Amino acid sequence: MAEPQVSLHANDLFSVKDKVIVITGGGTGLGRFMAEGYVTNGAKVYITGRRLDVLEKTVKEIKEECGGNGGQIFAIQGDVSTKDGAKKIVDALSERETIIDVLVNNAGAQRPWKNPIKDHNDPDAVEKLMWDGVDDDDWNVTHATNVNGVYFMTAGLIPLLRKSNLKSVIVIGSVAAFANQRSVSSLTYGVSKAATLHLAEMLAGRLSPLKIRVNSILPGAFPSDITSKVNEDGKRVLHPPAHKAALRSPVGRPGLKHEIVGPAMLLASAAGTYMDNAVIMVDGGRLMNAGINDGIRMTEETYP
Repeated sequence: MAEPQVSLHANDLFSVKDKVIVITGGGTGLGRFMAEGYVTNGAKVYITGRRLDVLEKTVKEIKEECGGNGGQIFAIQGDVSTKDGAKKIVDALSERETIIDVLVNNAGAQRPWKNPIKDHNDPDAVEKLMWDGVDDDDWNVTHATNVNGVYFMTAGLIPLLRKSNLKSVIVIGSVAAFANQRSVSSLTYGVSKAATLHLAEMLAGRLSPLKIRVNSILPGAFPSDITSKVNEDGKRVLHPPAHKAALRSPVGRPGLKHEIVGPAMLLASAAGTYMDNAVIMVDGGRLMNAGINDGIRMTEETYP
C-alpha cells in the first residue's frame, strides 16, 4: 500500500489541526506552553494535573487567547504518580474519546531547592549534604512522577493510541539525564530523568509491534514551576541554580515558549512521523558546557 504523501507547505507538514492530544502536567510551565501551541493550531487538547484550580485557570486563559483557530482545550484532574491515579485519568479520557493521537508525558516532579551545595569544593559541605540532604521522599517523589507516571499513562492509553494514524508518544525529559550537574539540580531528579530517558527507549522498543512511536525532548533551563518562581511584581524568575545553568549555555539565556513548542509540533505532526526513539536536545547548547562554572556572574534578570 502506498504511503500517503503530505504537502511540503509548512501549514500542512506541521499541522496538528483536529488532532486529539493529551498533555500531563499541562496546567503550568512547559505543559502550558505546548498546550497553547497545539490549541492555537487547531488541536483538541486535554491537560491533566493535580490542582483543579490551576487547570481551570489555564483552560480559561488559553480559550480566550488561543481558541480562535478551531482549537479546543479541556481539563482532567488527576495524579499520574500512581497506577490508580493514571487509570482514573485514562478512564476519564476513554469516556470522552475513542482515539488519542498524541500523548505528551510532561508531568515532572523535583523536591524543592533544599540544601543546595553552595560550595562544591568544600569537602565537609559535600559530605554533610550527601547524607543529610537526601531522604526517602526525594527518591520516591521524583521517580513516582518522572518514571512511573510516564509508564502507566503510556500503557493505559495504548488502546486509544493504536486507533490513531499518528500514534505519537512524546516524553519530556531533561538535560539533567545526561549532564553531571552538581549544584544545579538535585541528585535524585537527575537520576530519575536518566531513568525516564531509558524508559522512553524501552517503550519505543516494546511498542514497535503496535506502530506506536515514542520520542523524547530534553529541555534545558526553561521557566517552569520546578525551575522558577513568580516575584511580588509578577515577573517569573529562575531559581539561582537554574538561572546559572541558563547563563552557562552558549545561547546565554533560558529557553523561550516557542522554542519548546516547535519540537512539540514536529513530533505531533506529519513532519515527525519517521522519528522513533529519537532524542531532541533543546538546551541552548547547555550540555556542551556542563560542569563549567568559571566566569559566570549571577544577575537579577527576569523572563516572561
